[in-house]
Amino acid sequence: MVTPRGSCPQEEVQAMKRLLVVFFLLLLAFASTGLAQRAFQLRVGLPEPSLGFGLEATLQRNLVALVYGDVVFRGPSFLLGGEVQFKPDLGQFDRDLRGIKPYFGGGLAVGLPSANVALTLGAGLEFTLDPSTGLFLGGQSIFPFNGGSYGRVVLGVSFR
Repeated sequence: MVTPRGSCPQEEVQAMKRLLVVFFLLLLAFASTGLAQRAFQLRVGLPEPSLGFGLEATLQRNLVALVYGDVVFRGPSFLLGGEVQFKPDLGQFDRDLRGIKPYFGGGLAVGLPSANVALTLGAGLEFTLDPSTGLFLGGQSIFPFNGGSYGRVVLGVSFR
């Protein structure tokens, strides 16, 4: 049976939802390997206003796993995602730059309730105020697999 474009049989939708749940559980288990060096984030996104929460875990010296969830006030809808980021502390190269952490990376996200899966690419800069607090400002490009890419600015605070 051929289905019209844009519609899916109910079984395929349920299978996609199960796959997404398994993906995020695996991503969460992967991110929890760095529990000794974890941080959580409070995030605000613009130009489409969003408010979110993130969990960051150090995988290796300059490699970080980030799992986040944002409430997008357009709709309303949710954006759940995970990224692996390269995030070096510039203080390891020059002591005067200690606490400045540029980052870039990418991962996958899903927009709910429509279950649009997307590729995400992000880059930004985090400034450490003290050993347990940092402010960050970054950009994120979101490329849904069904088309219509967009970008946003993400700013917030990290607590270690």
